[in-house]
Amino acid sequence: MDTLWSRTPDLALLLFGPLLAWTAGGWWRHPERAPAWAARRRPRTVRCWAAAFVLLGIGMGSSGVYGLTGLPEPWLAGFCRTAGPLLYLLAVWGPAVREALGRDEDRPAAPAPSRGTPRGPKG
Repeated sequence: MDTLWSRTPDLALLLFGPLLAWTAGGWWRHPERAPAWAARRRPRTVRCWAAAFVLLGIGMGSSGVYGLTGLPEPWLAGFCRTAGPLLYLLAVWGPAVREALGRDEDRPAAPAPSRGTPRGPKG
């Protein structure tokens, strides 16, 4: 019974890591299907957010595998587990801070599309 309880965290990582990577991979391919709080941002930000969760899922799954087998974990698994949250922080908090500071107000608004020729409406 002691072995079962000591293996449970590794089994959870092994099961939920690939599930997280697979789900976030779908959000990366289709940013409009991401959760509502993330999908209201720019598609580039949603893709970075989803890529962070893909890396985190890969790192979790590999930690589960190496935890169950008892082998030493390679540096790539640790990199994925560390790069995922860092990319998440950059993708989510970066635009939020920029928006809070009002940096987007400095940019000029995009011109309205004109009807007719590039010189203006037809007369």
